[in-house]
Amino acid sequence: MISPRQLVEKLDARLAREGNLGASLLKAAAGTAGLKVAFTGIGFLVSIALARGLGPGGYGVYSYVMALVALLVIPSELGMPALMTREVAVTNARKDWGHMRGLIRRAHQATGLFTVVLTAIGAAALWVWGDRVGPARLGTMWVGLLLVPIVSLNALRSSMLRGLRKVLLAQFPEQIVRPLAFLILIVVVAAAASGPMTPAQVMGLQVAATAAAFVCGLILFLRHRPPELLLAVPAYKTAFWLKSSVPFGLTAAMQLINGRTDIFVLGLFRADHEIGFYRVACQIAALVTFGLSIVNSVQGPHIAHLYATGDKRRLQQMVTRSSRGILLITLVIVAAILLFGKVFLDRVYGIEYASAFVPLVILCVGQLVSATAGSVASLLNMTGHERDTMKGLMIAASLNLVLNFTLTPLWGATGSALATASTLITWNLFLLRIVHVRIGIHPSAFFRPKSG
Repeated sequence: MISPRQLVEKLDARLAREGNLGASLLKAAAGTAGLKVAFTGIGFLVSIALARGLGPGGYGVYSYVMALVALLVIPSELGMPALMTREVAVTNARKDWGHMRGLIRRAHQATGLFTVVLTAIGAAALWVWGDRVGPARLGTMWVGLLLVPIVSLNALRSSMLRGLRKVLLAQFPEQIVRPLAFLILIVVVAAAASGPMTPAQVMGLQVAATAAAFVCGLILFLRHRPPELLLAVPAYKTAFWLKSSVPFGLTAAMQLINGRTDIFVLGLFRADHEIGFYRVACQIAALVTFGLSIVNSVQGPHIAHLYATGDKRRLQQMVTRSSRGILLITLVIVAAILLFGKVFLDRVYGIEYASAFVPLVILCVGQLVSATAGSVASLLNMTGHERDTMKGLMIAASLNLVLNFTLTPLWGATGSALATASTLITWNLFLLRIVHVRIGIHPSAFFRPKSG
């Protein structure tokens, strides 16, 4: 009987073959959807276990520190993961093994250096100013620092596999191994412990699970890298790579501001328990991006490949079909959340999380409007227009900061949701126009090609 890992490897091998693009994308989407369903299911079990085991206050502390870890990870990666996906795809298409090997080496050197520096800065900051935060947050922050290097290296590994069009294998460690290991550790430790777990203990389990995902991902890459890569003499375009990575890094930083500002500002003005139930709303609302995340994971390398070969006709066909699929999936998920979200919160997470429903609805509406734009950021990033993505994100991040600091002190989690949804809509509609101008592609689900 075939094992799950062998099944994933066989699917990925078929996806990497040359052939019909539509069939390849459909197969990849199906496989990615399967992983996403598994990841979502495990993620919900984890969030329920944490929400009930830690309570809104403890869950708020854990969520707040995870947001801070993400803040440190972004500069340590230097924008390399997104650059790696594009450049590995391009060098693979051109069979330029020397530059592929040189890129992999330089990316790990740069990421390793900056990870060590930023982790040391974070540790120094906690040593000097740690007494200004509560003991629960401080202890969790110290443990969370261990995540920074592991998460950064995981991102490189995943991006390299994506660039090689090993789409399913790229996602397997992070979407299956890490959350499953985390869930198992939570269950085992909770059963063995004499009392409730603390946020710091849970963060330690997250570190262990992420390390397990790193080992798994490293093994997969070593097994599936091109054989020619081992014999290739490294060739370097260090200045070009660094220049290109800066916009990617700034883009990632702006995405962090857009995705985490709400948690940061809530942590400044509101108690930990409000962060806890707002985090639950965010996790459920993340379901709305199910279709978009699948498409972006699958078609990123294909976008780079088609654009590099100048095949805009097939690129437009692929983008139009995928955008319509994104919108359809999004509509179904939003409708289900609006109809059953309140009951789900009460019965699964507990009555203390009922206040999460209003922010949840607001976030879902924002995601739905944004879904009409399609994969705008992926299109720009994979075609060498990452600077335009960065500009759009800078505008959105500025708006997000203003709205969060204005609305969150007034309305708490509801204000944070309004600010985040408004920013998301503004950013996607802005990039929609930029994609058409720069690439000549219509990314929206509502595009209708001219007949004849």
